[in-house]
Amino acid sequence: MFLFGGMMVNFDIRLIAVFVITYLIGSVPLAFWLGKWVYRIDLRHFGMGDVGALNAYRIKKNIWIALVIGLIDLGKGMVSVWLAMHFFPQHFTAVMLAMGGVLFGDVFPVWLGFKGSRGLAVSAGALLMVNAYLVAVWLGLFVIFYLLIRQHIIAILIASFGLPLIVFFMLNIYFTGDILILILLVSTLIFQRHLERVPDLVEQKYQKIKNGEK
Repeated sequence: MFLFGGMMVNFDIRLIAVFVITYLIGSVPLAFWLGKWVYRIDLRHFGMGDVGALNAYRIKKNIWIALVIGLIDLGKGMVSVWLAMHFFPQHFTAVMLAMGGVLFGDVFPVWLGFKGSRGLAVSAGALLMVNAYLVAVWLGLFVIFYLLIRQHIIAILIASFGLPLIVFFMLNIYFTGDILILILLVSTLIFQRHLERVPDLVEQKYQKIKNGEK
């Protein structure tokens, strides 16, 4: 509790620790180290320019290394939210801070000059701990649009835009207002990180047309 503008405001200082600790968990560059150890390269300098599982696969076409990286990131998200739920039961603010911390740590890790992954696997792991339906809907949207357009970046953008809309229309059925706020924050960051890739996609499409490819 502290004094703000002449009013006493309730705030648990431990919530700051939740964000800091989960940020540090998210920022541990295990995928970066694995890429250095296995490939002898900095994953950020190739492919899509991040240290995510998908980029690791695109660079070397090794599904097992990509799977390990994906599971590591998934685990970071799950552990971070579990810690918040364990030490702050029934405290959704702690859950939101934990998810925000681990996601920001994964996307903007201090150890890698704030240039990490695009946050998909970490977000999925955290959301699994909050409400598995969220991951099912998100994945379902991605699969549907990927099968339709065969472009994973666009499919992720559509899925990340559509998930908050579905949550909104299903409020008080499967989801709550707190969940909607959480999804808006997560989807906005995921959308922004993948929107950065659109100019590259446009350039690739232009080069294909220029070279007479479909």
